[in-house]
Amino acid sequence: MNARILVQLALVHVGVSITVVPVTSTLNRVMIADMQMPVTLVAVLVALPYLLSPLQIFLGNWSDRHPAADYHRTPWILLGGLLAATGSYFTVHVAYLLDENFIVGLGAAAIVFCLWGAGINAASVSYLSLVTELADENGRSRAVSIMWTAMIASTIAASLGLSRMLATPAPLSKETLLTAFGVIWLVSVIFVLVGSYRIEPRASSRTDQPANSADDPMIVLRLLAVNPQARRFFIYLMIVLISIHAQDVLLEPFGAEALGMSVAVTSRLTSIWGTGIFVTLLAGILFVKRWGKKSGANAGAYVTAAAFASIVVSGLLGNSSLFVGSVFLLGLGGGLMTVSNLSFMLDMTVPQAAGLYIGAWSVANFAGQAVGNIISGILWDLFYWLTGNPLMGYAAVFSLEIAGLLLAVWLFRSINVEKFRRQAEVRLPNVLSLVTE
Repeated sequence: MNARILVQLALVHVGVSITVVPVTSTLNRVMIADMQMPVTLVAVLVALPYLLSPLQIFLGNWSDRHPAADYHRTPWILLGGLLAATGSYFTVHVAYLLDENFIVGLGAAAIVFCLWGAGINAASVSYLSLVTELADENGRSRAVSIMWTAMIASTIAASLGLSRMLATPAPLSKETLLTAFGVIWLVSVIFVLVGSYRIEPRASSRTDQPANSADDPMIVLRLLAVNPQARRFFIYLMIVLISIHAQDVLLEPFGAEALGMSVAVTSRLTSIWGTGIFVTLLAGILFVKRWGKKSGANAGAYVTAAAFASIVVSGLLGNSSLFVGSVFLLGLGGGLMTVSNLSFMLDMTVPQAAGLYIGAWSVANFAGQAVGNIISGILWDLFYWLTGNPLMGYAAVFSLEIAGLLLAVWLFRSINVEKFRRQAEVRLPNVLSLVTE
C-alpha cells in the first residue's frame, strides 16, 4: 500500500470519526444538563450507531458481490461518510425541536440519529474492507496503527476546537452551537471527499475480487457456542466495554451539574481524555512487551476503576481540578486496556477463521458500547427518580463501572490462549463447513 492511499484512508477514518465528537462531548451535555431531557432517551439516541452495527454484516456482503459505478467500496465510503457528517450536524437541530415539541422532535430525532449511525457503519465497514484488500498482513497492521493514531489526534483537536468556538458568555445560544456543529460538518465532508478520491481500483480492472464472506450472521453465535474459551473472551470484552463506555453520555453532564462547568469547559473533557489515551497507546506497547498482555489489561482496569472512584469523590467535594485529573487518568487506564486487549484479541484467532473471530470480537465491541450507554441512562434515571438527587444517579453509574472492571479482571484469569486454540482445532471444522461462498 503506497503512502497516498494510506493518507487517504486515514483522512476518511478521521472524517467519519470526528462526527461523533460534537454529539458525545457537547450535545449530550446540552440535552441532559441544560434541556433536562431523560438520560435514557439521550443514551439510546447516542447508542444508535452501535445498535445499527449489524448493517455492517449485510452491507459488507452486498458490496463484496455487487459493485456500484464499477467500485466495490468507494460509493459506500462516500455515501456513509456524507450521511454521518450530515446526520451529526442535524442532531443539534432535532435536539432543539425535541425541547420545543417532544412528539414531533422524537420522530425527527429517531430519523436523524439513525441516518448518522447508518452512515458511520456504512463508511466504517467499507474503508476497513479496503484496508484488508489493498494491504498485506504487515501493511494492515501499519495502516490500522496510523489510522487509529490519526483518529485519536483528530478527536483531541476537534474537542479543543469545539471548546474554543463555544467559549461565549452564558447562556449558550442556538446559533453558536449550530455554527460549531457546521464547522465539524465542513471538515468531515472535505476529509471524506479528498480521502475517497481514486482510492480504489475499478472493479472491472481488478484481477482479484473481494472474497465472499459468510451470509449467515448466526455463524458468529455458532463459533462461540463450540469454544468455551472464545465464549468467555466474548463475555469479558462485553463487560469491559460496558464498564468503560457507560460514562460516554454522562461525563460532560456530570461536570455541568456537579461542578458548574460551562459548555466550553465540558467540551474540552474529550481532549483531556484523548490525551491520556494517546499517551498510553504509545507507552502501553512497551508495558505490554515487558509485563505481558494480561498484566497490561488488568493494570488498565485498576487505573480506570480508580479514575471512576476519583470522579465520584470530585463530585462530593465539588473539586473541578480533581475531576479534570480523574478524566485524564480515565484516558490513561483506557489506553492501556485498549493496547493490551487488542493485542490479546489478535492472539484469540486462528488463521483458518481469522475473519470470523475478528467479526465476533467486533460484535462484542459494538454491543458492549450500546449496552453500556443504555444501561447508564436507565440507571441514572432510576436513581434520580428514587432519590431526587442527580449526583446519586452519576455515583450509581460510576460505581457500576468500577464493579464491572473488577469482575472483568476476575474473569480474565480463566481465559487461556493455548486452551482456546486446542478447542478451536477440534471443533472449528464443523463451524467452517457451514460457511458458504
